[in-house]
Amino acid sequence: MPDLKRVLKKIAKLFTHNWQWKLLSLFLAICLWSGLITQDDTLTREKIFSDVAINITNSDTLRRNGFIIVSGLDALPTARIHVDVPQKNYNTVNASNYNLRVDLSRIREAGEQTLPVLSSSSSNYGTVTSISVDAITVQVDEYITRSRIPVRINTTGDVPSGYYAGEAQVDPAYVVVSGPRSVVENVVRCVADYDLSTLGTTSGTERTAVPFRLVDGDGNTIDSALIDVTTQNVSLDSIIVTQTLYTAKNLVINTSDLVSGSPASGYVIRRISAEPATLEAA
Repeated sequence: MPDLKRVLKKIAKLFTHNWQWKLLSLFLAICLWSGLITQDDTLTREKIFSDVAINITNSDTLRRNGFIIVSGLDALPTARIHVDVPQKNYNTVNASNYNLRVDLSRIREAGEQTLPVLSSSSSNYGTVTSISVDAITVQVDEYITRSRIPVRINTTGDVPSGYYAGEAQVDPAYVVVSGPRSVVENVVRCVADYDLSTLGTTSGTERTAVPFRLVDGDGNTIDSALIDVTTQNVSLDSIIVTQTLYTAKNLVINTSDLVSGSPASGYVIRRISAEPATLEAA
């Protein structure tokens, strides 16, 4: 037992002798070890990102190739990704460093297409090891263009009292529509909805920007969310209607001078009337 006590005292003295220096040495050793670990690119740690947005790329390229997405991209899900990150950048990386995306330039034909969700890897930010959403299914249609679609006016409302409206003119008179073949083929005209009650109360020429819609042969409005309407390569969001207002006046028909001569023998003129009794002049 005395020998055990002497051993324990020696061990205690070993730890307590110059303990400040020993503690400092341990701290420095830990710092040096941590520094070496973080600078070693071969050492990685797994990091998980949730609710990562998936980007859509090369939409313009897809249209140049003659195709357009008609469904499948309106409500893209978010993804959960697992990444092996180098130790030195573990605390600085974020989800955008891995650029989750769907590349539309991979599409080569119409119909249902399944596109893989791609990611980026690098020596600085590491490698994506798994993605919860690995593919997106979309419906593809041919992208076509039709020119010289006529613009017509759908007039509603009444001209302000005391004025007369001449024939309205539209600008442009024709438009170009581009979009999915299944939709664009049904377009027969562009209709500008023009409300006469919005005109001012001053005679002269007035120009108004009005909304428009695309209609089929039966007059039904076509959903134009996927259609581009242009004129001379400029996108349109309204049609310009030019309208001239004239001051109007009601004229009473003078019946006293409507007849000449005398009635035949045996007849008497009892009353002369005009229908309508007034005329509007502008």
